[in-house]
Amino acid sequence: MKRLLHTVAFAPPSQILFEAERGAITAGRIRSIALQLEPKLSDAQRIYLHTASASLFVAGLLAASRKSLAVYCPAHLQPEYLREIEADKHAVLTDQDVASFATIHLAHSDDDGAAAPIDVAGDLDLFFYTSGVTGKPKPVPKNIAQLDAEASVLEQLWPMGAQRVVGTVSHQHIYGMLFRIFWPLVSGGVSADKSADYWEQLERKLSPETTLVTGPAHLMRLPAAANFVAGHPRLVFSSGAPLPITVAHSAREHFGSLPIEVLGSTETGGIAWRRQDREDALWTPFPGVRTASDLQGNLRVHSPFASSGEPVLTGDIAAHVGENFRLMGRGDRIIKINGKRVSLARVEERLLRHPFIESAAAVDLPERKGDLGAVVHLNPDGIAALAQKGAFRLSRDIRRALAVGLEPSERPKHWRFGLIPLDRQGKRVQSALRALFELASPKRLGRGSVLRTELNMAEIAIEFTPDMIWFEGHFPEQPVLAGIAQVHMATLWAEHLWGWRPQGAGLSQVKFRRILRPGDAVLLRLRRLSQRLKYSYELGNVIASEGTIGDAE
Repeated sequence: MKRLLHTVAFAPPSQILFEAERGAITAGRIRSIALQLEPKLSDAQRIYLHTASASLFVAGLLAASRKSLAVYCPAHLQPEYLREIEADKHAVLTDQDVASFATIHLAHSDDDGAAAPIDVAGDLDLFFYTSGVTGKPKPVPKNIAQLDAEASVLEQLWPMGAQRVVGTVSHQHIYGMLFRIFWPLVSGGVSADKSADYWEQLERKLSPETTLVTGPAHLMRLPAAANFVAGHPRLVFSSGAPLPITVAHSAREHFGSLPIEVLGSTETGGIAWRRQDREDALWTPFPGVRTASDLQGNLRVHSPFASSGEPVLTGDIAAHVGENFRLMGRGDRIIKINGKRVSLARVEERLLRHPFIESAAAVDLPERKGDLGAVVHLNPDGIAALAQKGAFRLSRDIRRALAVGLEPSERPKHWRFGLIPLDRQGKRVQSALRALFELASPKRLGRGSVLRTELNMAEIAIEFTPDMIWFEGHFPEQPVLAGIAQVHMATLWAEHLWGWRPQGAGLSQVKFRRILRPGDAVLLRLRRLSQRLKYSYELGNVIASEGTIGDAE
């Protein structure tokens, strides 16, 4: 029997496994939830499991094991995505509301918990989803034995590191699941039941006894004024993408130590780790993992944590130094611009040589005749140049500098300056990158220009054109933008930028201070608050309207 299942099934009922705002969550409580769930799975052939609560996720795993059901782990709960991965044909278990989608609802109860141990199967198959090279969700199989083995390696490398774990990453991704659930459970530790969305939520929760599990998406947005008054965490982990060295060193200033960066993928599991004590720090493979480079420099991984027993080509280019290696960019991102093959990795590498650029992402733009776009995060010198020259002149100067090493087809034609959109795991989101350049429908969204977009916030400059559908029927002589139309537009912009909508139709803290009319130019500010959306329309530096969309949790 695998240790994760054994821990939950046989631990003393009062043993605390997770900590939540509502109190401690014990092994007995999780067993009780699993037993109550079983009858609801009597006709299921497989289950799709997605929760905000880590303990409810474990209860779902326990119930699936007892029913010998495979567990599929959706990346999110958007209805179209769930239908795309065929979740609508099976049982969907979640603790969240999913619009127009039948689910089996998971919830904590006041039951004291199952005192007696319960029987579970010795095996369990899980499937994670990756986008692959096509963008279509692809299921990647994992056996619980592989996850158990990887958790054991984490304990071997960082003993006592999982005694108390908090994090900003979702456990629906394999990195979050391993570091926030499997490792603490098999090591006898306690983990936070839910991840934090904002750094403010962790200001009083970090201490020398805690381990922080986070990623580039949050570390790149670490507020300079953040004050973690309870003390520095024992360890800080980051995974999803290599950190710029400036970000790694900024994290050291806040947390007292350099983050431990973990390289891996859903297919391979953990590959290697490093701490950036210097530029170009080498990656050290995990115990049991062997790496090599082929003739083209592609990183090949042979790992006991891999989905299959075969070596896996990762798409990374690596240069080996003994058993260790350094990454040299990606080798599998080839597109065609005007019939010519263009390496996005090469374009990004050249952009990073510019003295003003901190990080950069290149993306092809189908809606712009397949032209190349660049999203650029500037360093302080670049920000000063942007303020002095403006976006047009600065982009022209950078493009001219690229002529030294890039052909015309390789030089981006369209530019956006700001933070690069990342998901919770620190992965660059192709759809979010393209959304920065998309020509949105002005009749529904106004004539808009995205000024800034990040993981949980966005700013859009909008001109309300007279032909917008929202003005139809609202006072033909003196048309105005109705309040409910403003709410709906904010939701449409959130879906346009992030592929996300707030959960539920509740409205709170809604205020309408000024009438909005055709021809008005406003600044729309959006901020995601877990399952809700906060919005405001600013007209001439004055808030014209604001509110929060979505049901309270």
